[in-house]
Amino acid sequence: MNLLLVDDEYYSLEGLRSSIEHMQLGFEHIFCAYSMQNAQEFYQSNQIDIMISDIEMPKGSGLDLLKWVRDQGYPTVTIFLTSYANFDYASNAIKLQSIDYLLKPIDTEQLHTCMLTAIHKVRQLETQESYKTKSKYWDISKKKLEDQFWNDLCLQIIPPDTEQISKELKGYHLPLTLLNQTYYIALLQAHIKKEEERWEINLYEYAIKNVIFEILAKFHIHPVLTRVNEKQYLLCINTTDIAAHKDHEKICSQILRSLTNSLPGLFQIYLGNSTSLLNIGSSFQRLHNYAYNNINEERKVFDITQPKSENYNKNMPSLNEWSNLLMQNKPEEVKAQALNFLTGLQKSNMASRSDLIKFNHDFMQVIYSILEKNGKSAHRLFDNNTSEQIFDQACNSIELMKKWIIHTIDVFADCLSAINQSDTSIELIKKYIREHLEDDLNRKKLAALVFLSPDYLSHVFSERTGESLTTFILNERIKRAKELLLMSKISIRDIALTSGFPNISYFSRQFKSLTGKTPQEYRKNQ
Repeated sequence: MNLLLVDDEYYSLEGLRSSIEHMQLGFEHIFCAYSMQNAQEFYQSNQIDIMISDIEMPKGSGLDLLKWVRDQGYPTVTIFLTSYANFDYASNAIKLQSIDYLLKPIDTEQLHTCMLTAIHKVRQLETQESYKTKSKYWDISKKKLEDQFWNDLCLQIIPPDTEQISKELKGYHLPLTLLNQTYYIALLQAHIKKEEERWEINLYEYAIKNVIFEILAKFHIHPVLTRVNEKQYLLCINTTDIAAHKDHEKICSQILRSLTNSLPGLFQIYLGNSTSLLNIGSSFQRLHNYAYNNINEERKVFDITQPKSENYNKNMPSLNEWSNLLMQNKPEEVKAQALNFLTGLQKSNMASRSDLIKFNHDFMQVIYSILEKNGKSAHRLFDNNTSEQIFDQACNSIELMKKWIIHTIDVFADCLSAINQSDTSIELIKKYIREHLEDDLNRKKLAALVFLSPDYLSHVFSERTGESLTTFILNERIKRAKELLLMSKISIRDIALTSGFPNISYFSRQFKSLTGKTPQEYRKNQ
């Protein structure tokens, strides 16, 4: 199932994408579009099952987009997000068959509920469309349908209600006796790192299932084993097949060893208490939350039914002290203290993802605060693929967080050096302008060269040179044009282009404004 998010505000869209990814709703792809045209391109090359779209966008609103979707015959389930409570918006959204209309900023729980409703609606549409095909080829599709039932149960798309589950069991042609049984459930997490051998996901799934089924066949166990998302699987075993929880743990340990010996990747298994069909969704969610917060990269079985040890003392370091050290140009001392703190967390074996997220937020707040005071653009820390990749993975483990901290402090030190060398920065900008007069010399591009924000660059440039950045660029272009007019026989049109003017008409106006002569007169009279 594919989801398309549409919003012209980049950070709003990234925040929405991140929230939905954390919900682990089983989407195969989450696409992001920043305009109506961009969204249309996704429709033309992908199946879009659910769309969440902002309404207020330039060059085509969300309502215009949904009308186009309906005109093209796409059966997309649509949710609208907007910053304004407007009756006309809501009325048109209903007419175009959107299932919900939510105001920004949206509550995460409300969004989760809305997403479950949308997924259920997609399932209903799929069921209506394919019912005849499923009936005709029942033997072929039976296993796939059974997997879909357990998938929906895990993700709580099927609500924990006896009557509703009974209805779904009938719809999937599964026995109602399943409601009277209890199960040991486990979450298998299988993750291939990018640097390891790359497997196609369906082949990897087949290999994993093959290993597990071979082991369980020795114990005459017939489990439910289904992939819930790209790297997580539900392993569900009837309690009549296993005597006790400790036997469940032994079998899962054997599965883990076989997977580790047979296939590439990081394998972890999380065990919960035995549970009924009614509570499998909530039980699986507890396992998922534990796995999400676990930053231990060991290949092991984690039994979450065991009581937790006493919390390790996770007192955060003195961020004020770090801020003072950075302002005193002592980044290596901050780096050493940060790495020492993270090593302490690592040795405690008690740290969670939430600890790393909190630490990262606080640390980055120190960095942002200093950069803002000095007119620097914080986005310079993330303006390349390397920075983005390190940042995205930073909270996955202690080692990755250490890598991010080292990278951030090193980049920050470069920024701080630029702050302390404003005169050098101005000379660098001047030199670059003189060597690239024919290019588009906009403030954003020039500011990026010296790690400054565009506004701060304009301020410093005017303060240090006595003229604005725009005036300096114009004067340098006219100076080059004068030299070419006197020293060469190049046509005036080519001189205009070489000097950075978009056309001869604009060049002539600016030239006469500053020299009192047209380019032709200047060449002739000299």
